[in-house]
Amino acid sequence: LPAHLAIDLGAESGRAILGVLAPASPTPRLTLHELRRCPTTTLDVGGVLSWNLAALRQELLDSLAAAARHCSLHHLHLVSVGVDTWGVDYGLLTPRGSFVELPRCYRDPSHQRGFDLVQQRIGLDRLFARTGIHPMAINSICQLAAQRAASPGLLDAASSILFMPDIFHYFLSGRRASEASIASTSQMLDVKTGNWAADLLQPLDIPPRLLGTLIQPGTPIGPLLPELAAGAGLDTDVYVIAPGSHDTASAVAAVPADAEPATGAGARDGAREGGWCYLSSGTWSLLGVELPAPILSDAAHHAGFTNERGVGGTIRFLKNIAGLWLLQQVRADLHAAGQTIDYPQLTELALASQPFRTRLDINDPALVAPGRMLEKLRTQAARHGDPIPDTPGDFARACLEGLALEYRRTLHQLEELLGRPLRTIHLVGGGGRNTFLNQMTADATNRRVVVGPHEATAAGNILVQAMGHRAVADRAAIRRIVAASFDTVEYAPHDPAPWDAASRRHQEVSR
Repeated sequence: LPAHLAIDLGAESGRAILGVLAPASPTPRLTLHELRRCPTTTLDVGGVLSWNLAALRQELLDSLAAAARHCSLHHLHLVSVGVDTWGVDYGLLTPRGSFVELPRCYRDPSHQRGFDLVQQRIGLDRLFARTGIHPMAINSICQLAAQRAASPGLLDAASSILFMPDIFHYFLSGRRASEASIASTSQMLDVKTGNWAADLLQPLDIPPRLLGTLIQPGTPIGPLLPELAAGAGLDTDVYVIAPGSHDTASAVAAVPADAEPATGAGARDGAREGGWCYLSSGTWSLLGVELPAPILSDAAHHAGFTNERGVGGTIRFLKNIAGLWLLQQVRADLHAAGQTIDYPQLTELALASQPFRTRLDINDPALVAPGRMLEKLRTQAARHGDPIPDTPGDFARACLEGLALEYRRTLHQLEELLGRPLRTIHLVGGGGRNTFLNQMTADATNRRVVVGPHEATAAGNILVQAMGHRAVADRAAIRRIVAASFDTVEYAPHDPAPWDAASRRHQEVSR
């Protein structure tokens, strides 16, 4: 049987997952085999938070070797590999293919200078109208503006920009290309045409020559480099195929729901779904819908929504929410203080803690940077006049409640922008393993929450590769395969009433 290798790199950890699509009637079945896990680590390079590119490249090589061993043992034939990652971050390559410096992490505070320059020289309203992307300091255009201002020689020495998954596809194939879903997070694409908005770079003195060839999800990039195939023990016919290279694009492609894109008032709601949205839950949470065209209204702009490109020419109209990063940083701080608590234990402690004790503004910019999360949460509580958290459970509960309440607020904003209700939330990604947060989400939103698959990103990555390999017809077929291959768990709202009062209190402190 043919097999496809998904290398899914998140901002906290990465996985190599092999997917096998087996014939079945009436719908093929996909099985996933996790081969490896690794941390995605950062380095402090001269005071700049940067990605450990050498370690990630080695993980690619180790993943190929693990795939070769698994395929040999189970009589499988690896036919393709594709990489997805988080958005916005990039590397600058010289004509000879070396990097001018390590890719910088979006959480480095230096990007704020670029945001200020973009605001002054382009204007945030113009930028949103042209790109459809909510302006944020982490966006690639702001990172480039800050880099140009601080170290102009770096951009002069570069011949092209590659976003993180494009870098790994370059390592694997030797070919440079920018996949559209990841490129759209840069805020350098024209939202209406899908092409580069190169004229936006001129006021920032960013050379347009850096912008390369754009490709769509499912595009074969090229064969695996012969030396890599030989080193891993693979045949020479393995192809590098771009999935939805932004991890959320792959995850949304694998939502097991009605395949028809949602649109504005009067759209066809699936008979079973009754109107649905997705919530991709991980280090970030992303809540939104699939659309055939962007929403560029002032209301969408000022509510913080964004229009990213998806699989099959769709628009992922969504809002970025802080996500489980908050809990990850709470756990890291506790570990540094000598309290080693795993995520299930931390969730159990949250469940036992007093509800609605401490309000949390999860949109506070101070929470974006790593470190000192416990101190930041204490500072917020004091500022809001709330009881200051003093136990691990208190901190975890504040984070989880803050997330659920922000999901509620974002869902209501989304429904207003669409002009119709959304009755089902499809929650995909690793965050779906937190059953306490799942139930909180159902209660806070008073909506049916369907959870699964947890490995939606890997499943979507693999099935988009299969689409590029001509083994899967289209996005609708991807969703049918996912629905047939993975179980889901439904959460119904139990008692939404306490969340109504909590929401009113939450609005007092939220940005």
